[in-house]
Amino acid sequence: MARVRLLLACVVSGAAGTAWAEVVPWLYDVEVVVASQSDADRRRAASAALAEALTRATGLREIPFGTQVDGAIRESQRYYVRYAFATRDIQPEEGGDLVAETHLEIHFERSTLLDLLRRTGLPVWSADRPTVLVWVVLERALGGGGRGARSAHERTRHVVSSTSVGAAEEVALAMHREARRRGIMLTFPLMDLEDRGLRVTDLRGRFWTAIMRASRRYARDLVLLGRVAANPGGGWSSHWELVSPGGEQELAATFAHRGSSPAAVAGEAVHRAADVLARRFAVPGGDLDTIALTVRGAQTVRGYAAVLDYLQSREYINRVDVSAIEPAGLHLRLHSRSARDQLVELLLMGGYLSESRSSSPTPPLAASGLELVWMGAR
Repeated sequence: MARVRLLLACVVSGAAGTAWAEVVPWLYDVEVVVASQSDADRRRAASAALAEALTRATGLREIPFGTQVDGAIRESQRYYVRYAFATRDIQPEEGGDLVAETHLEIHFERSTLLDLLRRTGLPVWSADRPTVLVWVVLERALGGGGRGARSAHERTRHVVSSTSVGAAEEVALAMHREARRRGIMLTFPLMDLEDRGLRVTDLRGRFWTAIMRASRRYARDLVLLGRVAANPGGGWSSHWELVSPGGEQELAATFAHRGSSPAAVAGEAVHRAADVLARRFAVPGGDLDTIALTVRGAQTVRGYAAVLDYLQSREYINRVDVSAIEPAGLHLRLHSRSARDQLVELLLMGGYLSESRSSSPTPPLAASGLELVWMGAR
C-alpha cells in the first residue's frame, strides 16, 4: 500500500522573494498518436487530447465526467485553435526496424479551456509550476532480470541520467512521458564528471547534504529522490521522496509502490508527485472571493501596466479591478476562488512579486488586505 505524508509548510521553503517555479510553456499543447490523417481519426484524437489538457490544467489524475465535460469532449473542436499532423520514424524494439508513426499536434485555447473549468467547477492549476530534479537509482540483478538475485553483491546499481541507455533510459522516458501528461517539468542529471562526485551510496543512503550540493547546478525547485529495485521473486519495488532544496531540506512527501517493470513504477512516481503538488497549488472550484491587493514598487505607468498584465495572465485569478492608482502603489481587487493563504503563495511564485518589507506594526500579509512589492519588469 502506498504511503504519502505531506508537510505543507516545507514545500515552499525559501520561496518568498525568490524566483521559484516556472511557466510550463507547452501546457496547452498536446500530441496524440493517430492511425491516419482522416477526419474521423482526427476527431477521436482531439477528444483524447482535450482529456489530457484537462488533466494538466486541473491537476486531477482522473477527470470527473459529467454532462458539460462529456459534451466538451465530444465537441473538442470548440476548444482548440490549430492543429497539425507530423510523421516521425520510431524504433519500437531495440535493434528493430524504424516504423513511421503519425501524430496529431493540437493547441488548445487557454481562455476557452479555463472558461470550461470555471463553468464545471473543476480545479484550476496555474501554468506556474515547480520544476523537479530527479535522482533515481536503478538496482537489478546481474544479467538484468528481476529474479534470482541471492545477495546485494549480485546486483548492479546505476543512476538514471539524461543520457542513459537500456533499462535506465526506459525509466527516464517513462517519467518524461507521464510528466508531460500531468504538466510537470522534470530534469535528470547529466552524470558528467561533476555529477559523479555524488556516489550511488550517497543517494541510497539519503545523504542530503551531498545530494543538495550536487543539485545546486540544476537550479530546480524540488528534488525527487527514488530507488527502483528488482524483487528476488519478480516485479519491482520503489521508494520515493519529494524534497525542497531550500531551508532545512525537510521532507515534503514520501511514497512507495510496486510494479511490473522499472518504467511502470517510475511513471507512477511522477503521478504521485503531481498529485502532491496539485493538492497544494490547484485552486478548487467554488464561489469567487474578492481580496484587496496593494502593489508597490512598479513606480511608472509602464510598470503598472506590467503588473496588471501579469496578474490578468494568472489562471487562478478570474478578474482584476483597479481601485486606485497612487505614486506609492497600485490598489487592486482580485477576484479568485483561491483561499487567501493559497493566493498569497501563488502570487509569490515566480519571483515577480515579493513580500513587503513595510515597517508597519501589522505584518502586511496578516492584515485584511495584501501588500506586495513588484520585482518584475519596471
